[in-house]
Amino acid sequence: MMYQQLFKTMPALFLFCYVVKTAFICPKSDWNNYMSGKKLQEFPIKIFDTMGLNSCYKECKAHGKCLSINFNRKLFVCELLSEKKSESKPLTDDQDSVYLEITDIIEKACDGGPCNNYSTCIRTSLNNSLCIATDCSEVYPDLEDGAIADRTFTPISATYGCNVGFTGVGSVNTVTCIPGGKWSSLSYRCEPPVHGGWGSWGSWGYCPVTCGGGTRYRYRSCNNPTPMYGGNSCYGSSSDSVYCNTNGCPVNGGWGYWSGWSSCTKTCDTGSKSRSRSCNNPYPAYGGAGCSGAPSQSSDCNTDGCPGWLFGRR
Repeated sequence: MMYQQLFKTMPALFLFCYVVKTAFICPKSDWNNYMSGKKLQEFPIKIFDTMGLNSCYKECKAHGKCLSINFNRKLFVCELLSEKKSESKPLTDDQDSVYLEITDIIEKACDGGPCNNYSTCIRTSLNNSLCIATDCSEVYPDLEDGAIADRTFTPISATYGCNVGFTGVGSVNTVTCIPGGKWSSLSYRCEPPVHGGWGSWGSWGYCPVTCGGGTRYRYRSCNNPTPMYGGNSCYGSSSDSVYCNTNGCPVNGGWGYWSGWSSCTKTCDTGSKSRSRSCNNPYPAYGGAGCSGAPSQSSDCNTDGCPGWLFGRR
């Protein structure tokens, strides 16, 4: 009811006003390319909060580099743009936005003449206007494979970040500028990931044993190239192994137990008996020495004289 009554009392000139919350936006006759519900997707050169559309338009006219504005009529945010819509940069739908272009560049003239692209026309207390440097005299520095992640306007600064998949390298990713001055140095770069690659194998190490089987190793490093900037490490093992000196170690022979004595060769008048042993405890192997000593022994036995021989002598 309140809005209906208000429209009845308003002159016909305002029938085309747009009601947004409690604010009315009425296109003015000198506004060029006024587009409600549209926005130009362009990085702003300056942003103002809690500002009306008319004030936003005036700020753009006063700024030496501003050619158009995006105005958020819901949040009352003013964005000054250095570009206009074109075939390569069309407008996009945004129900909370208003897009507006500056009518003529001549409107940027101050009392002393047109302002340069980093100055703003400021009206003084003496009712005259001057071009005052309010922005950096240089364009924002370019960062390969990166972009501006954040900006401030008082003081003037730009903070850079790398694109997805790239890693920032350097200690200074924020640049600053005084009004009318030049940007400070950007000591920052964006590097793509470097995946690791194996270097050559090193020489084989020494075998820890001379016989009986051991293991020797060789190694390689993931340094061709070394993984950097979030790159993957090398796949596989950094070490390799092989058996070495698998030949058996020499085993010296050892005597086994003696066998039992054999029967005596005679029943009387001194015979002999023998016993033997084998070199099998252990057997000599892999070039080991044989057993030292005799493999058999003999001994006299039945040394008594035979009975017949004793009787014959009598």
